[in-house]
Amino acid sequence: MLSFAATGITSFSVKPLRYAVLLGAFISFITVIYSIYILYVSIFTDKTIEGWTSVILSVLFIGGVNMILLGIIGEYIGKIFMQSKNRPYYLVKKTNIE
Repeated sequence: MLSFAATGITSFSVKPLRYAVLLGAFISFITVIYSIYILYVSIFTDKTIEGWTSVILSVLFIGGVNMILLGIIGEYIGKIFMQSKNRPYYLVKKTNIE
């Protein structure tokens, strides 16, 4: 049933791909805020380990940017997938053709 649910979600919408872009932007935003805190701690206190600040900031920021870019690529692939289904842009409810 999980496979059926995943197929149902991904076959009719590219919305999960948009969530990947938003999640990546959120991670990058949190990284910027966290970097301000880490830089404050590393400059004004002696509680940090040598080299830890730069490694953590770079890993978190690159991870967020990577997720944004994968979401954008996924958006393009999702649009190609929706176009390849050859579905009409509209549905005709009623006609006067007999």
